[in-house]
Amino acid sequence: MNYSTIAKLIGQYILPPGFLVFLTFLCIIESRSGYHTQLYLLTSLPALIISIIQPKLVINALQSTTFKLSCLLCAFALISTLWNKSEVVDFREIRYVINIILFSLAITYIHHYRQGVLEKLVFFAAAVWAGVGLLELYTVYYQQGRPLSSRIVGSGSLSNPLLSSHVYGAFATFIASHYLINNIQLRSKLLYLVIFLSLMIFIVQTHSRTPLLALFAVCACLLLKHRNKQVAYAVLFLLALLAIYATFNYSFLIERGLSYRPDIWLAAFKDIQSAPIIGHGIGTEMFFFIPSLNTTFSDSHNVHISLIYQLGITGIIIWLTLIAYLFRLYLKNTHNSLISTGFPMLIYGVTAGMTEGGSFFSRPKEVWFLTWLPIAMLAAAEIHQQSQNNNDKH
Repeated sequence: MNYSTIAKLIGQYILPPGFLVFLTFLCIIESRSGYHTQLYLLTSLPALIISIIQPKLVINALQSTTFKLSCLLCAFALISTLWNKSEVVDFREIRYVINIILFSLAITYIHHYRQGVLEKLVFFAAAVWAGVGLLELYTVYYQQGRPLSSRIVGSGSLSNPLLSSHVYGAFATFIASHYLINNIQLRSKLLYLVIFLSLMIFIVQTHSRTPLLALFAVCACLLLKHRNKQVAYAVLFLLALLAIYATFNYSFLIERGLSYRPDIWLAAFKDIQSAPIIGHGIGTEMFFFIPSLNTTFSDSHNVHISLIYQLGITGIIIWLTLIAYLFRLYLKNTHNSLISTGFPMLIYGVTAGMTEGGSFFSRPKEVWFLTWLPIAMLAAAEIHQQSQNNNDKH
């Protein structure tokens, strides 16, 4: 058995289940450490093995601008260990960054060896989250008898309503965009609708407002790309649902105000001024004292501000360049389903990340569904597309 056969077997039979573990196990198993261990064994390690025995696949990946910009951001993060604070465990932070790169390569290898399976796995995962969410709603509000005004968190290792809503919103975005760009049969349309509404109901019951704002951004993204009646009707339907919800929950939506986010962000920017160009380095802990509350917060509650804090203006320029390039890629590719679903998920993540997130570079957790998952999907689509173009030329 040669190396190419081994790589193919890993890409076809080990990485897809590993990716499914990443997509679903947060809402299934209670152990975060168990979740991470399984991901390392079923995604990171297999991706590393393929990269070693089939280096030409890594070379092909490096022809993708998406992957190169992602690697550039990760490389600068690794370099920032040279100036981060002395108490930071650099090996741990380096491991996190390398794992992000291996995750992106794992998604690329899945798409290379089993084209089309990525979307099927994400769709299946969306159905799992919808089903688990409905079960949790039934358990909390019917069996336990808690009032509808109480915030739902979710099952498995989910521990925060806002973070839970981020993941549910990412899958709702995938379902909506995938529905709009594919010719779906009537029976399947009903399934899409059930999954989408189930995800939306759960999001509403987390009482989190940011996902609703992020879904508005997704609507704008879809309308910009797909200027047809089907998209317009679907977006109007979504906006009507959100308007009805806002009408009946107006006082609830405004009574929490901005949850002290501006105060936290202002405190963060004051600390950023001490290292504006290259940041404080990855792994550096953030502590922001708010005098009016006499409370210290341990993160910036904004994933983009945390990126500036850790990597400075240099890091945010790389990040914005990546988003701008992916926006151009999205507009140019009308018929690529993976790109047409991945970019709205990224827009959702960019918007949702404005109110939560302590670090870009972390272990696999909720924030990965906002950033690294859509970026990995888009990179895989671009790499595969470029490989096909090169084969056509030859």
